[in-house]
Amino acid sequence: MGLHLRDYQVAAISKIRETMQSGKKSVVLQASCGAGKTCVSSEIAKLAVDKGKKVLFLVNRRDLVKQTVEKYQEYGLSDNVGVIMAGFESDLDKPIQVASLQTYGRRLDFDDIKYNAWFHNADLVIYDECHSCNAKTYRKIIDLYKEKSFIIGLSATPMRGDGTGLGEVFDEIVTCIPTQELIDKNFLVPMVYYAPSAPDLSKIKTVLGDYDKKELGIRVDKPKLIGDIYENWMRLASDRQTMVFATNVKHSKHIRDHFRERGVSIEHIDAHTNDDDRVDIYRRFENGDIQVLTNVGICCEGSDLPFVDALVIAKPTKVLGRWLQMAGRGGRPSDGKENCILLDHSGCVDRHGFVEDEIYWTLSGKEKAAKKKPKKIKEPRPLTCDECKFVFTGKKCPQCGTEIKDYGKKIAALDAELVAVGKTKKPKATMEDKRRFYGQLMYEQRLRGYKPGWTYWKYKEKFGVAPHGLENIGPVEPDDKFLNYLKYQRIKWAKSKKKKETKEEVKIKHEQNPLFGVFRQMA
Repeated sequence: MGLHLRDYQVAAISKIRETMQSGKKSVVLQASCGAGKTCVSSEIAKLAVDKGKKVLFLVNRRDLVKQTVEKYQEYGLSDNVGVIMAGFESDLDKPIQVASLQTYGRRLDFDDIKYNAWFHNADLVIYDECHSCNAKTYRKIIDLYKEKSFIIGLSATPMRGDGTGLGEVFDEIVTCIPTQELIDKNFLVPMVYYAPSAPDLSKIKTVLGDYDKKELGIRVDKPKLIGDIYENWMRLASDRQTMVFATNVKHSKHIRDHFRERGVSIEHIDAHTNDDDRVDIYRRFENGDIQVLTNVGICCEGSDLPFVDALVIAKPTKVLGRWLQMAGRGGRPSDGKENCILLDHSGCVDRHGFVEDEIYWTLSGKEKAAKKKPKKIKEPRPLTCDECKFVFTGKKCPQCGTEIKDYGKKIAALDAELVAVGKTKKPKATMEDKRRFYGQLMYEQRLRGYKPGWTYWKYKEKFGVAPHGLENIGPVEPDDKFLNYLKYQRIKWAKSKKKKETKEEVKIKHEQNPLFGVFRQMA
C-alpha cells in the first residue's frame, strides 16, 4: 500500500526540500501530535531510497522502533527496512535502518567508526522526537553525521527540557499545521477541558526548568487528591477509555490501587515494565478489557492510541512541551469518537492554556522555544461560577443565572470539583437523553423500593427542571454511565454529610468549653 499524503504534509515536504536546497543541512519539522510525522518521514525516506541514498531513522524507545517499522511496512517499504535494536535480527544491507538510539549508541562504541560494521553510512538521518537531542549519548550520534549528512528532526514540541530551543543542533525549523486547523478539518477531535483549582505547588524548587521531582511527588501523592481524581473521573468520564499521567511510579500505583479497589479495570506501566507485559497491557487496553491505563513517562511521546477518549493529567509541569505531549495523546480520531475529555488535576490548563492555542516556535538556545500567538482581539478571561461551577465568559452565568459581582477576576473553583473550561461548550442533553434518564430512574426507584417522588427530585437535580410530559415512560434498565452517576451522587452526598457533621461536632465542643460564655461576653 502506498502513501496517501494530506495537502499540508505535501506542503511540509516541499518546505523541507526548499530549506535544504538553500544550504541548511539540519531541519526540524514541527508538527502537532496526530499530524502524521511518520507519514511525512516515510515519504521522505522513500524519495531518498529511490535516488539510491541511505537513510537512518533514530527512535528513543523500543516500542516506537516497532511502531515505526510497522508504519514503513504499511507504506510499501518492507523490502528496504532493517532494524538495529537489542533482541532483533539485523540486516545491515538494507538502505533504511530504524535504530534504537540506546542500542545504536552502544554498538558504535564497539570499534572505530571506520571499521565498525554497525555504523550506517546514511545520507539522510531522521530523528524522531528530536527534542531529546541534547542528551549526551544522543548528541554524540548526531555529531557523527552533521558534516556529511542531511538531518531532519521530528517533534510536536521542539524544545529542551528547560524550555529552550534546539538551535545548538538544528539550523532551521519548519512548522507544519496549527492544531486548531487539524481539528477544524477533522484530522483531530476537539478537547473538552475540565479543571479543578490548581494543586498546591508553592515553594517547590525548580530543577532543570521544571518542578523538583521528589518534592512534587510528595505534594501530589496524597489520598485526598487521588480520591478527587477517582470521583471526578466517575462523574465525567467513567464510560471512556482513559489514560492517566502520574507524577512518579509510587503515585501511579496508588492511583491504580484506588481505582482497582472500587471495581475499575486499570493497569500501570512505567519504564521498568518489560516488553511482553507492556504489549499485553496495550492489547487489553485497546480491546476494552482494561478501561484505564496509568503511566509514568511512557505514553507521553509517540504513542498512537486513537481509541483513548479521556485523559487525566495528574502530573504538574512548568514545561509547555511536556504538557502538550501529554495532552496530545487523546486527539487522534477513531470510529464513533466525537471528542476527548481532559481532566486536569495539575493546573496545566491554567498555566499553559489549551492544546489548540497557536504557538510560535523558535530554535534560539537562549530564549524560550515557544511563545503563544498574541490574539488580535483580547478575549474575556473565563470565570468560574461559585454556585454551579460552570465556566463561562460574561457577567452572568448562562447555566444558573447567577450574576458575577467581581467581573473581570477569575473566581476559584471550590472543593476541587472539576468544571468545564475553555472554548468547548458544555453539550446540552437531548430530549432522548432526558427520556432515557427518566426511564432509568423509574427502574432504579422500583428496584430499590424508593418513594415515587424520588424520580421527580432526581430528574430535577440533574436537569434543573421538572419532568413534565415524561410520566408515562416505562422503566429502562440502567447502563453503566447512569449507575456511575448515581454512585458519584452518593459519594458527594456522603462527603457533604460528613463535613456538616464535623462542623456540628466542632460547634458542640466549642460551646462546651468553660470559656465559651466568657468569650461571648468579650465579643
